[in-house]
Amino acid sequence: MNWQQLQALLWLRWRLMANQWRRAGKLNAVLMMVATVGLVALAIPLFFICLVTGLYVIPKVEPMHLLFAWDGVIVAFLFFWMIGLITELQRTEPLSITKFLHLPVSVNGAFLINYLSSLLRISLIVLLPIMLGFCLAQIYVKGAMLLLVLPSLAAFVLMITALTYQFQGWLASLMTNPRRRRTVIVVTTTVFVLVLQLPNALNFFGIWSVHKRANRSVVPTAEMTKLELSFMKGEIDEQELARRRQELLRQDVESEKKTHQEMAQQAEQTMRLANQVLPIGWLPLGVMAAAEGRPLPTILGCLGMTLIGSASLWRAYRTTIRLYQGTYSKGSRQPAPLSAKKSSTAGKPKVLLLEWRLPGFSEPVSAIALGSLRSLLRSPEAKMMLLTLVILSVIFGASLLKVPIKIPDEARPLFAIGGMLLVLFGVLQLMSNQFGFDRDGFRVFVLCAARRRDILLGKNLAFAPLTLGMALLILIVLEFVSPLRIDHFLAMIPLYISMYLLFCLLANLISMMAPLHIAPGSFKPSNPKLKTILLQMVMFMFLFPLVQVPTLLPLGIEAGARHLGWASPRLPIFLMLSLAECAVIVWIYRVVLNWQGNLLQSREQKILDAVTNRAG
Repeated sequence: MNWQQLQALLWLRWRLMANQWRRAGKLNAVLMMVATVGLVALAIPLFFICLVTGLYVIPKVEPMHLLFAWDGVIVAFLFFWMIGLITELQRTEPLSITKFLHLPVSVNGAFLINYLSSLLRISLIVLLPIMLGFCLAQIYVKGAMLLLVLPSLAAFVLMITALTYQFQGWLASLMTNPRRRRTVIVVTTTVFVLVLQLPNALNFFGIWSVHKRANRSVVPTAEMTKLELSFMKGEIDEQELARRRQELLRQDVESEKKTHQEMAQQAEQTMRLANQVLPIGWLPLGVMAAAEGRPLPTILGCLGMTLIGSASLWRAYRTTIRLYQGTYSKGSRQPAPLSAKKSSTAGKPKVLLLEWRLPGFSEPVSAIALGSLRSLLRSPEAKMMLLTLVILSVIFGASLLKVPIKIPDEARPLFAIGGMLLVLFGVLQLMSNQFGFDRDGFRVFVLCAARRRDILLGKNLAFAPLTLGMALLILIVLEFVSPLRIDHFLAMIPLYISMYLLFCLLANLISMMAPLHIAPGSFKPSNPKLKTILLQMVMFMFLFPLVQVPTLLPLGIEAGARHLGWASPRLPIFLMLSLAECAVIVWIYRVVLNWQGNLLQSREQKILDAVTNRAG
């Protein structure tokens, strides 16, 4: 590849990015351009700020402190890097190699351009100048030995970016099989969520907790009391009392100082071991070794990170070539014999899920609800949503178990209501953009003869088993952890129904007023318009609390009546008011649903353009 070809490929990559911004709207293109220029401009002052700060701070610290500082910078870098990786799990080549096969361009050049394009991330643009500024400050303060840190920093960036590129390419090769695509997305996202929650889990099990200060002799209250009694009995005078107090305080200070030193030594040993074992810790370990005048660990760490990065790039290149040549396959399953299929289907015909008829609902509503439910059960979005709810429930449940204070009976329903709110937040991204996940399938609703209110009703019924089922599961777990009174427990069922119906009305409104096209297999909007995203955020942030406030009235009325002595403690006010409120909200839901059906009919063409990604 010559210089002219490289210029042409770079210009093409820039035009593709600019066109992608422009398709999302002029305002979005302007904002993205301003954000890009702002990030590039921010890198310069960050570099000088870190350089000046390092020149002032580094002379006052020891090499071990440099290890801690670099560990903190790398942890922050990896945290933001993983967030960017989650948003785009599968690697999408900006310049497809198949489109360059008829041109005099080498595959190596196209692969290199795609790899360099993957480096344009916010975490790298913002944090790389910080690390570079600290490197130069260390070189100026500690001497020429720290020059070895610069190639180590380059090797670290190569290792992280190459491993990420290889991982995304491996996912892309797996996702060529449509049956495997959904499983890969769900498993990968789950692993990342669990990794991010690993520190919280370790803290819950006490691994991160500080060791008990068994060796620290806290000021013994019994001895101080004994001294006071001796002074009151006249056995010691005031001077002796003061002397012994000072002696006890001195012993306590020395013991505390000794405990802190032991904890610092243990933390130092743990950090050294972690940095020696984990490749991401070789850069901080090399910085500390170079500051101590030992160049060998720095050189070995640099060579190790370079070797890992080079091997990852080579594997990514081989995977890309095999993927485009169509040779990346693990074999195929042999189809089952026809006789086995016939024997398995013989017998009484089984009624399929889509052929069921929901009692009390019309045939179109049943068909839409069951079809949407089947789509949800098969979609990776719903699986990720359920896994997120399970993880959040475990985290909040573990936090509740660690609360040593006994929760009053009157306050326990608030935890149950909080569990339902947690579930509603979990399904927010799906239900507030119900038609966006239909994509081209929304044409079926546009062309069908069903009433538009029946479409909305079917959509809401499809989410009901997942939402209400998860809420009831949390309620049952909460009943074992912190039992509710029997009338409060029964009152939660109609209260959950009321909360869900009000949430459905709000979700229907947001879905119709601010639809977004969602990339298949993810939660990521394709070319989102800024005004649509802002409209979704404003509507939910302001309307969701207002919509859910009425559901708190039964519990508030019961608490107020009992506090003022107007009602007997045995009277189930909360249960009766929850049942009455549920009946009223069901009637309101039916009335408002008719109005929303008319709104859907008037906006279905705009929704179709948005969810099929044809809106300009």
